[in-house]
Amino acid sequence: MKLLQIPRFIKWGRPVEKLVRDHSGITLASASIRFPNTVSTFSIWKTTKEMTDMVRGHSNTPKPKRHVNAMKERDRKDFHYEFTTLRFMILSESGQWNGKDNYTKSK
Repeated sequence: MKLLQIPRFIKWGRPVEKLVRDHSGITLASASIRFPNTVSTFSIWKTTKEMTDMVRGHSNTPKPKRHVNAMKERDRKDFHYEFTTLRFMILSESGQWNGKDNYTKSK
């Protein structure tokens, strides 16, 4: 994260956090920061389609273009020195997190 871009990142990122948090396709979402310049997010979705629909602004949610708009803003003027997106397929799940399990099972 570029230190001087943190206020812009928060302005554009906060609506996206709310979009993900309130989305019906999410089973787990988390974000973390390592001051001064590392930010990461992690989420588990019920289906790949629900995740990609959210990213592309095709969700059946209020203001579905929040993620698309934030990515356009990032393209206009980058928030980061480095940026990457990783997507994994879940092979298995074991144990609990905060007393809950079965994050990877659709309910």
